[in-house]
Amino acid sequence: MLPHPGLARLNKILLFAILVSIVLYFGREFFKLISFAGLLSMLMTPVSNRLENLRFSRLFSSLISVLIIAIVFSGVLLLLAAQIGNIGKELPVILLRFEEIKTEIQSWINDSLGVTTEQLRVHTSDAFNNAGSFLTGMIKSTVNFIGSVFLVLVFIFLFLMQRNKYEDFVVMLYKEEKRNEAREMIDKISRVAQQYLTGRLIAALIMGALFLIGFLLIGLKNAVVLSLIVSIMTIIPYVGGLIGGLVPFFISFIEGSFNQSLLVVVIILIVNTIDHYVIEPYIVGGSVNISPFFTIFALILGSVIWGISGIILFLPLSGILKIVFENVHGLQAYGYLIGDQRDSSEPKNMWSNIKRIFSRKRKIK
Repeated sequence: MLPHPGLARLNKILLFAILVSIVLYFGREFFKLISFAGLLSMLMTPVSNRLENLRFSRLFSSLISVLIIAIVFSGVLLLLAAQIGNIGKELPVILLRFEEIKTEIQSWINDSLGVTTEQLRVHTSDAFNNAGSFLTGMIKSTVNFIGSVFLVLVFIFLFLMQRNKYEDFVVMLYKEEKRNEAREMIDKISRVAQQYLTGRLIAALIMGALFLIGFLLIGLKNAVVLSLIVSIMTIIPYVGGLIGGLVPFFISFIEGSFNQSLLVVVIILIVNTIDHYVIEPYIVGGSVNISPFFTIFALILGSVIWGISGIILFLPLSGILKIVFENVHGLQAYGYLIGDQRDSSEPKNMWSNIKRIFSRKRKIK
């Protein structure tokens, strides 16, 4: 019996996907930098093009675009460091309160589980003995992070400087009669990256403002820095708000009261509900247009291969992969499979989605 003609092709695609996953895993440090740089360079391409229309050279337009990214990133870090400095002034009070809570927990464990305080002290002393290695690892991670940021900025500059060359390379892979379609595909990929990243940044600003308002209303100390931390974490799709919300919860639990901690949990749940049902679908989700199943699949696969960076990157990369599938002969079925056909009639432009929220139909007289 002859095999199904499409089965051999499917097996080849699956083997190719497994091979790519292995390469991405073992080369993750390099590919993460390239992916961040590629997406950010697509985001800054309109800025660079506009500067060149104003008679700036390609060199200066690329440098200014990189400087904009560096200034924004540095500004966020400086603001965060300044606000964390305010928390540092209250560190003795926080540590004193933490010791009180630790004593209460030790007493509860001793009464409920029969574990003596001396046994707990042994484990605690072991943890403090490991503090030196933890500090060394933290310093090493900080140095690696700074080096990675520098390399990303260098790659962004190189991508912007020679963006026409890379576009021409992709177009040259196609036959003469298909090259216009190839350029349209590249334009779609650029728009997806730009709309996704812009939408993600706007979503982070909106959620940060909502968290700040909520924390100020309940009188939470250091509301600015805590809302800033949560808004930065919301760059991670879907789960970032919940993960970042653990920081203000623990701060309120140590510094504040039990009732305030409950209010923090309520604020986190309300803001994340707004994110899932309003911000994600209307501001971010329409740009990628991936089905819910493959959205979850991409997030899980990204976390397995690249960790937190994979959770951030694999969703827009899946949207780019979908466009490639839709424009390559023989792969359209796979683009249809990972796409979300429910949104096929919805506007794909982020600003159109925002306008739809506030628009009203005129009444016919």
